[in-house]
Amino acid sequence: MEFIDQTEPTYAEPQRQVQRWLGRCMLSLQQSERLLKALLHEAHLTAIHSGREGEGAAAFEVSRAFEKKQLASMTLGGLVSAFFDGIATNSEMPVGKRKEQDLPDDRISIRTSHQWSMSPESLEALQSSMREMVLLRNEWVHHLVDRFDLTSLDGCAQALESLQAGYEKAERFRLELQGVAKVWIQVSESMAAFCASPQGSALLFGGKVPLEATPLLNALRDAVQGSAACGGVDGAVLFHDVVEKLHSLHPNEKPENYGYASWQQVIHESRVFGMVRHDPEGRKIAPLVRLKKGLHQSR
Repeated sequence: MEFIDQTEPTYAEPQRQVQRWLGRCMLSLQQSERLLKALLHEAHLTAIHSGREGEGAAAFEVSRAFEKKQLASMTLGGLVSAFFDGIATNSEMPVGKRKEQDLPDDRISIRTSHQWSMSPESLEALQSSMREMVLLRNEWVHHLVDRFDLTSLDGCAQALESLQAGYEKAERFRLELQGVAKVWIQVSESMAAFCASPQGSALLFGGKVPLEATPLLNALRDAVQGSAACGGVDGAVLFHDVVEKLHSLHPNEKPENYGYASWQQVIHESRVFGMVRHDPEGRKIAPLVRLKKGLHQSR
């Protein structure tokens, strides 16, 4: 009776180690692919109401720049290209406008876009990291067996060393994307909470946020208190000086950010400050701003 020699070759166990590490590397990259797909899926969204009443959220027709069916067939290289075309941007360069469908004037419509603005150095580093992941993925899928002789101990050892080093890079990349996703979720939750708030409803359906819910009044107080009083009207300061002081102290606070047309409108609707356009004798003067009588300047 003949006996079959079942002795494994010496490279068998090292070869299995290579296979296990290759699996780890691919799983890490697949998780990164899933994160990229999720980010792209939520990046650009348009919701248009059907026009029918009483249907709530179900009446909105939602379209996305990257639908799930489209994302399912995209390679890692395609996902990375889409990420830099539609999400990551250079903070020192003007943001390009995507070609998007026109929104109707007669129905409620919402469009949201998420973009990640970063310094040119950070953007270049991220691009380099992502390109390296694409190259590694292609190397592992298409060229690993060509590069390393997996039927020899030396070949298995070299392949194992390469995979372990690559796995560390893939995990760093995955964790970096995970960090982006966490920030994204926090921003989305904050946006959802704002839209559900009375202030958000006022902005969405009334066009502007109530002044008491904005930092505009505090900015206005700072500017009025920092401007020199003019003679003729007690406690009044030149509106021109107030605007200049606002630009100096609070350059990022603008009425249009909250649905107001101008600082004059903010002053008029504040019920705290008033505009003075005539002197005590009734003559027309350069516009002045003053605190209304009986109101304290406490915040």
